[in-house]
Amino acid sequence: MRRLGLLGLLVAASIGLAVGIVSSAGTADAHALLARADPPINASLRESPTRITLFMTEQLQRSHSSVQILDSAGQRRDIGETGFSDAVPTQMSVGVLRLDPGVYTVVWETLSEVDGHTWTGSYVFSVLNPDGSAPAGSGVVVDLNRPGPPVAADAVVKAIGLVALVLFVGAMVMSFVLKPSPLSTLLPLMATMVLLGVATTGYEAIAGALRLSEIGFLGDVLFDTRNGLWLQQRWYVLIVAALAISVRFIRPTALGDSGLRALLFVLAVAWLASTSAISHGAAVGSGWIWGTLFDALHLAAAAVWIGSLVSLILTLRSRPGERVELVRRFSILAVSTVPILAAAGLISALIQIPQVSGLFETDWGLAFLIKIVVLLALFAAAGANAFLLRPRDAAEAGGDSGLARRFSMLMRVEAVLGLAVIAASAALTQLPSPASAQPEIEQKDNTIIETVARGDIVASLEVSPNLVGFNTWTATIEDPADNPVEDLLLRFRYEDSSVGPVTVRTEPLGDGRFRLEGAYFGLPGEWTIEMELRRASGDDLVVAVLSDVESGFQASPFAADRGGALALPLAQMDWNGVGALWAFVIGGLAWINRPRLRAAFGPRAADGAFVSGLLGLIVAVVLLTGLHVEPGRTLANPVERTAESVERGAGLFAANCVSCHGDTGAGDGPLADSLPAPPANFTVHVPFHPDGVLFAWITDGIRGTGMPAWSPQLSDQERWDLVNFLRASFDVPGAQ
Repeated sequence: MRRLGLLGLLVAASIGLAVGIVSSAGTADAHALLARADPPINASLRESPTRITLFMTEQLQRSHSSVQILDSAGQRRDIGETGFSDAVPTQMSVGVLRLDPGVYTVVWETLSEVDGHTWTGSYVFSVLNPDGSAPAGSGVVVDLNRPGPPVAADAVVKAIGLVALVLFVGAMVMSFVLKPSPLSTLLPLMATMVLLGVATTGYEAIAGALRLSEIGFLGDVLFDTRNGLWLQQRWYVLIVAALAISVRFIRPTALGDSGLRALLFVLAVAWLASTSAISHGAAVGSGWIWGTLFDALHLAAAAVWIGSLVSLILTLRSRPGERVELVRRFSILAVSTVPILAAAGLISALIQIPQVSGLFETDWGLAFLIKIVVLLALFAAAGANAFLLRPRDAAEAGGDSGLARRFSMLMRVEAVLGLAVIAASAALTQLPSPASAQPEIEQKDNTIIETVARGDIVASLEVSPNLVGFNTWTATIEDPADNPVEDLLLRFRYEDSSVGPVTVRTEPLGDGRFRLEGAYFGLPGEWTIEMELRRASGDDLVVAVLSDVESGFQASPFAADRGGALALPLAQMDWNGVGALWAFVIGGLAWINRPRLRAAFGPRAADGAFVSGLLGLIVAVVLLTGLHVEPGRTLANPVERTAESVERGAGLFAANCVSCHGDTGAGDGPLADSLPAPPANFTVHVPFHPDGVLFAWITDGIRGTGMPAWSPQLSDQERWDLVNFLRASFDVPGAQ
């Protein structure tokens, strides 16, 4: 058991990092967050809605996801059960009773089908009075705290579970690589990791039940959720591994080395699969198969490198005289693993970080940056070992004891840093990634601050965010000390006189400051805000400011899935880019390993590696530069461009496209500024692209922009009608 002392030190150091990251990141412990809603957040409606529909950022477990509607008195106004959509697994909705004018609170609760985390949230909307004025009342204060263990505890257990997986996989791999096999030396390590895996898996299941309310929900977690089914699968794998190792300890002759290694290899792959299947990559919706695969490759490469390094350190304690040969074999393995680790990690990161701002504006992004810093330190230590100390150690064949000690110490530093990276990865699993935490449509901020002077009084009014729906009005009054303003009323007048004015008393904050919160901007347009200043003596004063109020949220299809399970799950590159990356990695691995292949298999193997490396480079260059073909270029338009088709397209354009592309198609719609890239200007693009390309863009969207795939919402006929409208409206000289 002395061999496990170093392991305990490494694990403790790594787990400490996970605790620090999650503790500093707050208490966000779930990933199925609200992406958009219909009616939208803070909406002011002329009529009562009949149904409330929410679109979340992850697939929902229907048994424990729900929506409720509460009025200002806290009474439920929803009817029937929460409904779900087979076509859009992130959607849930509920019917509502006829709503009178007032303020209503939507309360939602989700259980992520992928990772088993729960989350609650709420937002408000209002139904306007018949004259268009804002209703009285306010939203209900909802307790959004969830039961269950602390997030830091979850992160610690997740880190322990990942470290156990990494060390188990590494020990299994090293039992194949090192000759003679160190299987008997590494079995105590593997047995310990299996026990840790069983314990952490049990914790995850129990924690999931406690997050739902109590331990009695354990059966629901294990048998009614996808996350629970994968936890069960992991348990079965670990139980079989425990039995196999136990048989080897009890009756060494019952299982030979080759048979036991083969069984442990299968179990290690299954353990990796059960972990990756509930990762962030598995939760991306469209393209989740690729997201899961890249996460699995990244985790497997890390396990092979870091886990094998720890197994090497333990093996060297019993075979110190073979240090040079054992390290040489491990180095071959590490050199072949690191490029795969980097490539898969890059793609997984791009999937979770659709915009660079996500790195700096989310807890996940900050934790990821910490992981990158530790990873760079790991690469530095590994590089020093591989290119400085190992060659000198091999040249001297172990003659310099001081060099051997430095080399051994730096290997331990590399192992600690590697396990710290694993712990940081565990922390990331407990935080919503930028892809799931960032709403598809963000609220604008049109905050204004207006100052008005009248006699001996200066009144300043801040309106935030100055949008339709709920706002905060903060007034600061500079007045004479002998005649202060004691009360402040705000009167709201809309540009259309048919909408009656509303007068509301503000809350005094002291020191000449007053505040009001509420949904008094019921419609977009110009509003006059009159401040009625009531003083201790003398005449009261009325001063007014003007505000141009816009809609802050609009319903959009941006949260809908953009394709099936095999769609490309990232927007920063296309399939050509992904293929080029992996062609370069595979070709590079063949090139790097030419000397080793020559030594092991002869000159022909080295020549084959040379040709493979050259082909990989050629394929990468061709994919990046020579195979870009616009989608749909050869697709013919099957719908004749009749006046009826163009008219139908005009209606679809007004309903679905104007919000981004604008009335004139110039890309200046009200949502344009909130998108990651400017919408297309149709007067520029339509004349230069055939109908098939326009149809493909409408059908599949355009990655890296805010253009979504419309195929889930519009039929083929409707999309061709849109193409005909675009062609008729913008493919003419001087189109505006």
